[in-house]
Amino acid sequence: MKACETCRRPMASDNSGRLCTPCARRSVQASPAEEKPDEFWRRPALREALRSKHIGYVINAYRLEHRPVLTQAAVGRWLGLGQPQVSRLESSRTPVHDLNKLEAWARALHIPQPHLWFQLGKASAQVGADSDTPWDELVRGLNRSDVGPRTVEQLQIFTEELCCEYAWRDAGELKAEARRCLQGISTLLSGSCTLVEHRELLVTAGWLMLLTGCIEYDMGNYRQAELDRSAAFRVGEETGHGEIIAWAFEMSAWFALTQGRLNAVGPACEAGTAAAPNSSVAVQLSAQAAKAAARMGRRDSVTKILDQGYRLLGQHERPTRPDNHFVIDPTKWDFYAMDCYRIVGEDRRAAEHAQEVLRISRRPDGSDRSPMRATEARLTLAVVALRQGDVAEAAEWTTTALAAERKSFDSLAMVADELRAEAERLFPNDPVVRSVTEPIKQAYAAMHA
Repeated sequence: MKACETCRRPMASDNSGRLCTPCARRSVQASPAEEKPDEFWRRPALREALRSKHIGYVINAYRLEHRPVLTQAAVGRWLGLGQPQVSRLESSRTPVHDLNKLEAWARALHIPQPHLWFQLGKASAQVGADSDTPWDELVRGLNRSDVGPRTVEQLQIFTEELCCEYAWRDAGELKAEARRCLQGISTLLSGSCTLVEHRELLVTAGWLMLLTGCIEYDMGNYRQAELDRSAAFRVGEETGHGEIIAWAFEMSAWFALTQGRLNAVGPACEAGTAAAPNSSVAVQLSAQAAKAAARMGRRDSVTKILDQGYRLLGQHERPTRPDNHFVIDPTKWDFYAMDCYRIVGEDRRAAEHAQEVLRISRRPDGSDRSPMRATEARLTLAVVALRQGDVAEAAEWTTTALAAERKSFDSLAMVADELRAEAERLFPNDPVVRSVTEPIKQAYAAMHA
C-alpha cells in the first residue's frame, strides 16, 4: 500500500497523488493561492457567484469548487482575514462595495479580469449596477478594432455569455446589448478581414440574431422576431451552418405552437432535424413536436416522440455550458416532458417533472435562475391541484407563477389560457374559481398595457 510522502501513513487505494488528503489540504493551505485555468472560472457555480457581484458568494464557490475543498480559515489566510470574517462575508446578504478590498481579494485568488464586475487598478471607479464590464468595453471598442483571432474569440465568448443570460436577465437589457454587438460585427464585416474571419463573424452574428429573435418574441414583437429568425436562417445557409438553420426552424415551430398553428409545428421540426440531425437541437425539435401532438390529442404520438427525444439526448455528452439557451441538456428534458404530460392528463408524472424543474431552477437564496421555466412549472402544478379539487392551492401556485418579472409573452399566455380553460371546465359557474382566473386576467391586462 502506498504511503504519504509527508506523514508516511497509508493512503487510500484510489488516491493517485503523493500526499494523503489531510497533508494535501495542509500543503495547499500553506501556499499562496495558485492561478486557475479559465475553465475553472467558467464552472456554473463560479459563473453564478460572479454574476451576483457578491465577493462573499465568489469566495464560497471558490472554496467548494477547489480540489481539495478549502476551509474558510485557509482562504482567510490568503485574503488576510480570519475564519469568522470569511464566514460573515459568505453569509452576508449585503455585497462589499469597497473597491480596494475587492481588488485585494480578487488579486489574492487570481480571478481573471474578464470574469470580474469591476476594473482592477481603478479604485476610484464606481462599483455596482452602473459599472462597465469588460464586455461593455469590448462592444464599445469594436468600431476601432482590427479583425483578428483575438477579436473574433472575444465576440464568440461575449455572445455565449449573452445566450447563457437569456433565462433570467431583463429582456430589454439583454436585447440592447445583443444589438450593440451585432452593430459592431456589421462594422467589422464591412472592413478588411480574411475569409475565415468573415465566416466566423457571420456565424457569431447568426447566433445573436437567433437570440434577439427569441427576446423579441418574448416581448410580443412578432414581426421583428420573424425578421431576426429569417436573417439567422440566411446566415446559416450562407455559412453552411446546419445548427443555426435548425434553430431557425425550431423558432418557427415555437412560434407556430404558441400561436395555435399546431399543424405547422411538425413540418418545421422535420426540416430542422434534417438540417442538423446529429446536433442536440434535434432533441428540442422533438420536444416541440411532442407538445404539438399533445395539444392535438395524439397521446400515442406524444409517448413515441418523447421516447425518441430522450434517446437522442442520451447520445450527447453533457454540455460545458448547459445554461446556454441554444444548448440542450438533461435538466431541460423535465421541462419539456412536464408540458406534454400536463396536456395529456398524466398528472402524477407532470407534477414530478414540474417539481424537478423548480428544484433545478432554485438558487441557494431561493430565487429562480430560470424564471420562465419555473413559471410554467408552477402553472402546471396549479393545473394538477385543480384536477385534484384543491382550488386554494391552485390559486397560490397561479399567483406565485404570474409574479415573475422575466416572462415570455406568448408562452405564458398559452399555458395560462390552458389553466383558465381547465378551471372553467372543472368548476363551471363556481365563484370560488375566480381566485385562479382573476390573476390570469390581470396578467393579460398587464401584458397588453
